[in-house]
Amino acid sequence: MRIALVGNPNVGKTTLFNALTGAHQEVANWPGTTVEFVIGKVRGEDVELVDLPGTYTLTAYARDEQVTRQFLLHEPYDAVIVVVNAASLERNLFLVLEVMELTPKVVVALNMMDVAHELGISIDVGALAGRLQIPVVPTVASKWQGLAELVAQTMRVAREEVVPLHHWPVPYPEQLRRWLEPLAAELAGAGAGLRHRPEWMALRLLQGDDEVIRAVRVLPQGHTAVGLALSCCAQHAGFQVEVGGPAVALDARVLESIRTQQAELEVAIADAKYQHIAALLEGCVRRLLRRTKTFTERMDQVCLHRFWGYPLMAAVFFVAFWVSFVASAPLSDDVGNLMGWLGQAAAVGLGHLGAPHWLQDLVVDGVFAGVGAVLSFVPYMAIFFAIYQILQDSGYMARASVLVDRLMQLIGLHGKGFFALVSAYGCNVPAMAATRVMENHRDRLMANLVIPFIPCNARLGVMAVMTAAFFPGTRGAFVMMALTLISLGVVAGAATVYRKTVLPTDPAPLLIELPNYHVPSLRNIAFPTWHRVWMFISRIWVFLLWATILTWALTYFPAGQPVSHSLAARIGHLLEPVGQWYGFDWRLMIAIVFGFVAKETTLSTLGVLYGAGTNGSLTHLLTQSMTPLVAFTYLVVYMLYVPCLSTVIQMRRESGSAKWTAVGIAVNVAVAFGLGLLLERLAWLFGIGA
Repeated sequence: MRIALVGNPNVGKTTLFNALTGAHQEVANWPGTTVEFVIGKVRGEDVELVDLPGTYTLTAYARDEQVTRQFLLHEPYDAVIVVVNAASLERNLFLVLEVMELTPKVVVALNMMDVAHELGISIDVGALAGRLQIPVVPTVASKWQGLAELVAQTMRVAREEVVPLHHWPVPYPEQLRRWLEPLAAELAGAGAGLRHRPEWMALRLLQGDDEVIRAVRVLPQGHTAVGLALSCCAQHAGFQVEVGGPAVALDARVLESIRTQQAELEVAIADAKYQHIAALLEGCVRRLLRRTKTFTERMDQVCLHRFWGYPLMAAVFFVAFWVSFVASAPLSDDVGNLMGWLGQAAAVGLGHLGAPHWLQDLVVDGVFAGVGAVLSFVPYMAIFFAIYQILQDSGYMARASVLVDRLMQLIGLHGKGFFALVSAYGCNVPAMAATRVMENHRDRLMANLVIPFIPCNARLGVMAVMTAAFFPGTRGAFVMMALTLISLGVVAGAATVYRKTVLPTDPAPLLIELPNYHVPSLRNIAFPTWHRVWMFISRIWVFLLWATILTWALTYFPAGQPVSHSLAARIGHLLEPVGQWYGFDWRLMIAIVFGFVAKETTLSTLGVLYGAGTNGSLTHLLTQSMTPLVAFTYLVVYMLYVPCLSTVIQMRRESGSAKWTAVGIAVNVAVAFGLGLLLERLAWLFGIGA
């Protein structure tokens, strides 16, 4: 048995899903998209539950909403659970009515009943179920209340061959019904060729749904039905046309009016639904007069304050990232040490087996060193994702998006992308994943193109080491601040250029529901965090493994030769003419190229190439081989250069396009080297490099 789980955003749908399925979950992508949905097994039952992306309506615009609609239209399922917020029935029941028009096998999960009681809302569940003529089950998913009854009612509905349901779930006004009923009757004549209820198809035809029109045209009498719908719209516009006649398809003036009428009919149909919702709730819902403000209302007086909201938001994110860095640091060291120990142990084992020396080097310096460098960041990602989930589930992330939306709009970005940009200072990979909260594909693409200009934790570490070496004391703080401001300026400039050239649309307006504040459950934090971390590891390890082996091979061969005569050195000498413009020798150029695999390997690469350890410390060797100006130029180029391989893979995944990924890489390279050269020349012009 297969059950679809749908609902508006922020109604506790994911909490309900986690409570019903536990750990029996797997994440899937809708074919051809980066949109994810989760499939789980209901505990104790042979029932597959599909958690679809949140949507307000089946008239889909955003990619996430389109996935939900496409699943309900084209995938097999036995019943649908529509999760609604008991405190916002007026808004949430709209989706219930739309799903009821599509399929009669619907069960309503009246979730967050505790929040409704806190707000003084009393609901007569039995009366509401009687008026809807479908099961309505009150639940509090966060406390596991009502879940057994919900599963039982859903399985009962799924097993019934015929579910008693009114022919039209919504009593549309007479003017609409005199078109809908003959149109539905015409569609019903198609018989087995009709995949969905004729009433729903009739509604969508009147609203000019292109997908439904294409589906109807291929039916035996489909052209007649489409012509009838067009005729109804033309008559509504005041044209004298023959019902279903061919004149409608020939008159361009009529067709233009028809498109206008289809939009008006869509509004009229939505208005009829809301009027029906008001009638359904009359007498079923009572609101008690409250003398005190709720916790959410009191919190929003501060969190959304036009002045205090911003320093509070800065403090929240500062604490969040401070915890991420501090808590993950020892764990990352432990993972790195473990991988090093495993590499040495593997080398010893290979030595006992008589394996050649080059294979031992490959295992220690190649596989375990390269993969271990990436795995050492898994603790950071796990803690980061957990904090992100806490901020998201608690309701605060929606408030932060509202606060920064105006500032983000000025540079052509979306308010919901703020957290992604800030989190990029930790790691660009989860930052790109965080852009999925934005509904508009172009807004997500824009954010993914500019995120690589923000230095991640690995780049910041290299920058901090080199800054401390060349600019000790207070000068180092100013240099790091200057680098940060350069990064932010490039982000704003790149976003503006993208918006005015290849992505010439305004950011979508921020339409977001502000959920009530609540304490997320441990289950709601643990499962999404585990899924995100596991998906990152499972999808990139093959690429990292081969890239690491390639890097090792370039520095090892020809075997027995010093690094200065390796294949890597030969590549470096080929790149040296480019580096001379900036004062970079071949070793710095190789470090930039090799940093593409994993930025955290940059310092180790420089250490090998400069002979650190045998010839002195890396800091001493670097300060002896370049001037502070060359070092600063190198930091600018390194900061803005192509991100690591993991980030490129994630960019390809989030953008869904190899072309846009190539564009992003090319722009990164051009801006990094172009701005580096400009700053270097300006420094010489003003005598700073003398």
